[in-house]
Amino acid sequence: MPIDYSKYPDNWPQMRQTVLERAGNECEVCGLKNGQEVWAVGVWTCKGRMRKMRSVWFRDRRDAERENLDGKMKKVKVVLTIAHLDHDESNRQVSIDRLKAMCQLCHLRYDAPEKSRRRTDKKNRL
Repeated sequence: MPIDYSKYPDNWPQMRQTVLERAGNECEVCGLKNGQEVWAVGVWTCKGRMRKMRSVWFRDRRDAERENLDGKMKKVKVVLTIAHLDHDESNRQVSIDRLKAMCQLCHLRYDAPEKSRRRTDKKNRL
């Protein structure tokens, strides 16, 4: 999804660079490096009675092949993103300590509960 930079502080490029430098150009959650290639496979996970396919990334192709149950495996290039820890991307006064460098997978997982909450709130307002 494209970023609407009008919501971000004017100095966002500098803030982003500061966060990436602080993180050593690695995801602050899983440690993957920006630009690193990993292997993505789908694995089934269970939560209660619900089963769903979840993407899991492996640094080593052999590990991915061993865990690959659905026969699909693809190479993914890690892209570091900057996550707003308070989920408020419109906060133009955000401080560096409220931002974290995350790979795209960790960022999506971090944001998922908040996005679900927003969808529920929106549905309840209708």
